[in-house]
Amino acid sequence: MNIYSWLLSIFLLCIPPSLWAQQTERGQQLGMALEYFTAGKYHEALLIFERLNNKYHLNPRYIAFMGICYYYEWNYELAVKYLNSSIPTLSCFAPHERSFYYWANGESYFMLQRYTEAIPCYKEMLQLCYPNERADAYYRLGHCYLISQQWQQAYDNLQLAL
Repeated sequence: MNIYSWLLSIFLLCIPPSLWAQQTERGQQLGMALEYFTAGKYHEALLIFERLNNKYHLNPRYIAFMGICYYYEWNYELAVKYLNSSIPTLSCFAPHERSFYYWANGESYFMLQRYTEAIPCYKEMLQLCYPNERADAYYRLGHCYLISQQWQQAYDNLQLAL
């Protein structure tokens, strides 16, 4: 047995069993929240995510998941809050995943009738989404520009939506 494995053994023996149990319970709770989330049970997932976030401070991806849950719960103010805080830190994730975060954020702003704030979200989404998903974003952009009386941009985006 070399010195490093001996030191590791001593270190692991010094960790109290309650800490191991706590980490296991936290992992199980997080796993359950993710299962609910992927099954579309956003309310149930949100309850667990909130509890874990209050106790441990979740990473930005889980914060984005919370934003998505709030979006599906029609709580657009909190959806915007959580998505805005997490989206800038998620640049390493797949483009399509990020495009959905932008979409949900844009839709939340749209539902709050904060159209000028929705525009950048839809534009970011357009850069990341699949081609068959662009029509919805162009339509929403056209509507946002229409409300803000930017007629040419409204016309251009509505044409692209067709």
